[in-house]
Amino acid sequence: MGIMFIVLSSVLFAPLSQTATKFLAGEFPIFQIMFFRALGQTTWMFLFFWPKHGFGMFRSANLPLQLTRSTLLFVSSIFWIKAIAVVPLTTASAINFTAPILVVMLSIPLLGEKVGLHRWGAVALGFVGALIVIQPSSEGVPTAVLWLIGAAFLFALYQILTRKLAAVDSEATSAIYTILVSLFVSACVVPWHYQSPVGNEALAWGAFAATGLLGGLRHFFVVKAYALAPASVISPFFYGELIGVTLLGFLVFGDLPTTATWIGAAVIISSGLYIAHRERIRR
Repeated sequence: MGIMFIVLSSVLFAPLSQTATKFLAGEFPIFQIMFFRALGQTTWMFLFFWPKHGFGMFRSANLPLQLTRSTLLFVSSIFWIKAIAVVPLTTASAINFTAPILVVMLSIPLLGEKVGLHRWGAVALGFVGALIVIQPSSEGVPTAVLWLIGAAFLFALYQILTRKLAAVDSEATSAIYTILVSLFVSACVVPWHYQSPVGNEALAWGAFAATGLLGGLRHFFVVKAYALAPASVISPFFYGELIGVTLLGFLVFGDLPTTATWIGAAVIISSGLYIAHRERIRR
């Protein structure tokens, strides 16, 4: 059941939500997109956790760290939306898959973990894959790609803090605080950064609904997956996202991944899978 939930999240709901976000990113302000995403995701978290936890899910043993974690995800999402307005979804997903590799590096200073030779080798392999995807030239790295790298780095920090908070807060508390900063900040800013849909309004509002409701369903299914199966079992299935974004990227935007993107993504995914394997052995 855990594998089923993570496959639905990664292969179906995550690509649909990302496709809707990319569709909106070229026409609407970022904070408007962020608001509807946050609103939909918060709705799902309330529906899932409120009956059992009530107001108790807002009680955190380390509130500053929860808010820091939520802020990291908020800024990471802004970077990611800025980038996918001009970068194919497949490329964006491949670069985003470097986050687990960055987590290994950051776990040394931030979590005090010891990283062995095997995992260091996987880290090096992952960065080789990232370079294959990015293809830096004499003119440097495109700005949009730098946004994606920044998003992956901040998302890795977010994952590190998630690990730390798992020892002191319930999954309900971490889930509700995940998107809280995004909801509050975007709600305050969106009145000054709002643009009404022009032309096909139904399509635009459908995309806004998809970013929130499908994005929220994606996170809801991830929570369910972790509740039903060990992380070492379900982690590899996150990479199924590449299947969905490749298909939808082609059908909706006409984007076909380059050979370099396929090769680099394969190297990055191999690195991530090996890191997950070594984590399982270590534990």
